[in-house]
Amino acid sequence: MASYHITSGSWIKNSLILIVFFILSFDVVFSQGFGRVKPGYKKFEFKVYQTPHFDIYHYFDNDSLIRHLGEMAEKWYFRHLQVFQDTFKTRNPVIIYQNHPDFQQTTAISGIVSIGTGGVTESLKNRVIFPILETNAQTNHVFGHELVHAFHFNALTKTDSLSMMSIRNLPLWLIEGMSEYLSIGSFDPNTAMWMRDALAQDDFPTLKDLTTSYKYFPYRWGHAFWAFVCRTWGDDIMAPLFMETGKLGYELAIQNVLGVTPEVFNDLWKSSYMVHYEEYLKDSIKHQEVGTKLFFEKNAGETNVSPSLSPDGNYVAFFSEKNVFTLDLFIADASTGKILHTLTSSSRSDDIDGFNFLESMGTWSPDSKKFAYVAVKKGKSVLLITDVTRRRQRAKEIFIPGVPYINNPSWSPDGEKIVMTGLVGGINNLYMYDLNSRRVTQLTNDGYSYVHPTWSPDMKNIAFSTDRTRIPQSDPTPSYSFNLGLIEFDNPQQVTILPVFKGADNLNPQFSQDGNSIYFLSNRDGFRNMYRYDLDSEKVFRLTDLLTGISGITQLAPAMTVARSKDLILYTYYFNGNHTIYSATTADLNPVEVDPEDIDFTAATLPPFQRISNDIVDRLMTDYSDNPVFPADSFQVIEYKPQFKMDYIGNTGVGVAVNSYYGTGLAGGVNAIFSDILGNNTLYTALAINGEIYDFGGMVAYMNQKRKIKWGVTLSHIPYMQGFRGLELEDPYVIDILYIIRTFEDQISLFAYYPFSMTRRLEFGGSMAYYYYRIDAYRNYYLNGFFEGQRREKNIDAPPGFNVQRINAAYVGDNSYFGMASPMRGQRYRFQVDKYFGTLNLWGLTGDFRNYIFAKPFSFAMRAAHIGRYGKNAENNLFYPLYLGYPGFVRGYSANLFYNMPSVSDSDLSIEALLGTRVLLSSLELRFPFTGPEKLALIKSGFFFTELALFADAGIAWFSNEKPSLNWNSSEDTYRFPVMSAGISLRVNLFGAMIIEPYYAIPINRSGINKGVLGLNFVPGW
Repeated sequence: MASYHITSGSWIKNSLILIVFFILSFDVVFSQGFGRVKPGYKKFEFKVYQTPHFDIYHYFDNDSLIRHLGEMAEKWYFRHLQVFQDTFKTRNPVIIYQNHPDFQQTTAISGIVSIGTGGVTESLKNRVIFPILETNAQTNHVFGHELVHAFHFNALTKTDSLSMMSIRNLPLWLIEGMSEYLSIGSFDPNTAMWMRDALAQDDFPTLKDLTTSYKYFPYRWGHAFWAFVCRTWGDDIMAPLFMETGKLGYELAIQNVLGVTPEVFNDLWKSSYMVHYEEYLKDSIKHQEVGTKLFFEKNAGETNVSPSLSPDGNYVAFFSEKNVFTLDLFIADASTGKILHTLTSSSRSDDIDGFNFLESMGTWSPDSKKFAYVAVKKGKSVLLITDVTRRRQRAKEIFIPGVPYINNPSWSPDGEKIVMTGLVGGINNLYMYDLNSRRVTQLTNDGYSYVHPTWSPDMKNIAFSTDRTRIPQSDPTPSYSFNLGLIEFDNPQQVTILPVFKGADNLNPQFSQDGNSIYFLSNRDGFRNMYRYDLDSEKVFRLTDLLTGISGITQLAPAMTVARSKDLILYTYYFNGNHTIYSATTADLNPVEVDPEDIDFTAATLPPFQRISNDIVDRLMTDYSDNPVFPADSFQVIEYKPQFKMDYIGNTGVGVAVNSYYGTGLAGGVNAIFSDILGNNTLYTALAINGEIYDFGGMVAYMNQKRKIKWGVTLSHIPYMQGFRGLELEDPYVIDILYIIRTFEDQISLFAYYPFSMTRRLEFGGSMAYYYYRIDAYRNYYLNGFFEGQRREKNIDAPPGFNVQRINAAYVGDNSYFGMASPMRGQRYRFQVDKYFGTLNLWGLTGDFRNYIFAKPFSFAMRAAHIGRYGKNAENNLFYPLYLGYPGFVRGYSANLFYNMPSVSDSDLSIEALLGTRVLLSSLELRFPFTGPEKLALIKSGFFFTELALFADAGIAWFSNEKPSLNWNSSEDTYRFPVMSAGISLRVNLFGAMIIEPYYAIPINRSGINKGVLGLNFVPGW
C-alpha cells in the first residue's frame, strides 16, 4: 500500500535538535547571576544548653553568661505565657551568636543579615536567632521581642487546621507592635517621641494607613496601637484579638473582640493621644530647637545622624541618606554645611560588609586631619582611619587584637590612643588601643555595659554611659537604665558613677572645652534633651527644651558632638519624621538648673495615661517578685545533635485528565525542604509529573554551608515534552499524526562558591548530563473526512543519546542597590569561563560589566558584555546560536519582527545578521523611578511600583569565520556590523513576584520600518 509522508524523519530529527537547542542555550546564555551572598568567615562549634522550655545553641565559654541567658529566656517565657496562655509543646530552639558580625554569617536563615537587624525568628523551625548586642538592655529587649514571635508562630502553626489562622491576615504593624509592647511595656520615651511628632504634624494615621502605606514605621506605630488597646481593654485582650485577626483580618477582629468599628477605634485612638499630649502641644512654641539647621533634606537627606566634630571645629563627619539607597559617611564644612566629599559608601566598598551607622560615632585625630570609624570586614569589626586631606589614599585598617567587635571609638587628645567599646565572648567592656605599640588594654572587667566613651581634654578621665549603678547591686535583676560614669586613666579600676537622674537613660557624654563640665543627653522627663553636668558643683542644667527630642535612629545612637577648641555643639533633632543636624554655641543654649534627682516619665507614657484595665505586662516589667525561680538542675548541658528534619512540604496541586484519543494524563507535584537545626546542611527535593508516566521528573539538591567554601550537589531527571503534527496519505486514508517527542535530561551537578565578602565571590561548578529521547506517534485515520480509528505507536525509532560534561569558574561582584524594577546605584560584574567535554568540545567565555550612577531622582545605567563560544565545536548542532533579539539584549529585534514584516529590499537586515556564536552588547539607560515611595519616585504610590527608562541598545553577533566591524561601507560577506535601537520602556514590579517591561523601540538598522515597534519583556532591568 503506497504512502506519502508529509512529515519526514529528518523533520523529527530537526525538532529534537531544536528542543536541545533551547535546553542548552538557556543554560549558557541566561545563567549569569548576580546578587549579594552571605559569607561564612568562621566555623562555629555550637553547644546546647537546655532549659525547661528552650534548647539554646551557643558557642560561649563563659558558663555564667549562658546561665544568665537561660534564665532570661525563661523569665520572658513566663511573662509572655501570662498573655498568650499557650505553652510550647516542645522546647523551642534559640541560636545565640557572640556578636553582630558573627550573627551576619548565620546559616539558620537564608537572607542577608544587615547591620540594622537585631534578631530574627523564622517560621520553619520556629528558631529564635540573634546576637549578644552592645548592652544588656538591648540583648534583653531583642530576646523578649523575638520570643513573642516564637509564641506567634507557635499559635499559627500548631493549632488545629480548622481554626483558619493565616499569617496573611496579620499586618506587620500588628505583629511587630505586639512584640514591642510585650518586651517594652507602655512606658517608652522613644515611641512617645514619635507620637508627639505625628500629632504636631497632624499626621496621625488610621489603621488602614498603617496597613497600606510604607510611610509609618510598623514597630513604633504597632507599639502605640497595642499600648492603647491594652491600657483601655486590658492585657488579657491581646491573645483573643491576635487570634481573631489571624482568622478574619484586623478590621473584623477589632469589631468582634473590642466591640467597636475600625472607624470608631481610629477616632478613640487619636483623641486619646491628643488629650494626653495636649499640654505639650500647646507649649510647642516654647519647645523650639536652638541653633541653626546645618544638614537637612535640602542640602543632605531626610536622615542625618551620628555627627562628629573635628577638634578644631572646622569639619564634621556624619551619616546621611543623601544618596537615598544607603546611609553614607560624609565630610562637610561645620560652619557652612557644605558637603566636601563622601568619605565612604557601601556601594563603593567591595570588601566591607557594613558600617554601623545606627549606633556608632566616629572620632577625629587631635590635629583634625584624620578620621576613624568602624566597619565590618571578614566577620570582625575593623577600625578604619582615613586622612581626610588625601581623598584618594586608602584607609588604614586596624583589627583590634582579641576584640572581634568594637564600637564608638574615641581618639585621645595626645593622638596616641583610642578607647572604644568592645565585645569579647559576649561580654561588654571598655578597651584601649595604643596606635604606636599596637597593644590592647582592657579598662573594665565585669558584667555591666559601657558605651559612648570619651576623653577629657587633660586625658585624666574617660567618661561613658553605663548600666552600672552607684551602689553595688544585691538584686540579681540588672538595671537597664544608663548612668554617667568616669574612670581615671591612670587608675581604670576606679569607677565613679555620677549622681544624675537615676532611672533615666543618660547617654552620649561629651566634655566641655575646659573639661569642667559634661554635656549629655537624657530622657529624665520623657523627652530627650541636652543637659550639662558641672563636675565641681554637681549641678545639672537643662540646655534644650524640645517637643520631640535629640535622637539618632535608635535610642542608643549618639546624637551630639562638641568641638574641643571651639565654642560649637552639633546635635541631631528628630522632627517631622526627619533627623536634622543643628549647630549651636553656648550662647544659643538656655541653661535651666534642674534637680538631679527629678524624674518624671509622664510624657513617656503611652496613652491613655490612666489605665482602666487589667495590667499584666507593665507589672511584670517592674515587679520581679512573681518571676520564677529555677533550681540548678532545671538547666543542663546536653550533646549537640544536628536534628536533621523536614522544614517544609508543599504541592502544586493534583490533576487527572482523560481523553478518548490520547488516554489518561496526570499533573501535579510535591516539594520538600529538610535541614539541620543550624542550617549548615539543607536538602531540597522536588517531584512532578505532567502527562503520562514518562513525564515524571524529579530533583534532589544538597547544600553544605558550614565552612567558608559553600558547596552543594544536585541530581535531577527532567523530561522536556513537545508535540508536532503532520499528515500522511495512505490510500484510502488521510492520517493525521501527532508526534510526542520527549527529551530526557539526567544530570548530576556540583557547585561551590567562595565569598570574599557579601559583594564579591568566586564560583565553581561542574556537571555531567546525558540526553536521550522517546518518540510516540498517535495516528488518527480519516476516510472521506470521517474519523475511522486511531493507532498509537510507542517508542518508535529515536536518535541516539549523547552526553555533555561541563566545568566552569566565575568571579562575581555586586554592590548594587535595586530601585523599583532594576538596579539604580553601584556596580555589577561577572567574568566566567566554561569548558564543555563529551559530545561537545568548546569553551564559553562571559564578561559582563554594569555601572549605575545615581543622581536623584534618576539613575544613569551603562552595560558592556561579551558572550562567546570558542573551540572546534563552537558552531555545533546542539547549541542554538546566540541571538541579539533575546529579551534583555537589543530591544526591537525580536524574531517575530522579521517573520511578520517582510524586507523592503534585498539589502535590508535579515534575521541571520543577528545570529552568531559570539556577541558584544552595550546599553545605556536613563532610569526614572516613576511610581512608588515618595522618597524615590516621581508619583507617590504605596503599591504600584514602576520605572520609566530611556534606552539605547547596541550589539553585534558573528560566527568564528567572520569578523566584527564598524565599517558599514564594507561589502565583504565575512564582516558583521552592529545593530542598534533606541526607545522608551516602562518596567512594572508586580508585587515583587515578577517584573514586566513593555517597551517602544526604534530598530535603527531595519530600513523597512518607518516607525518604532512595541515589545514586551518578562525580565528585571539589567
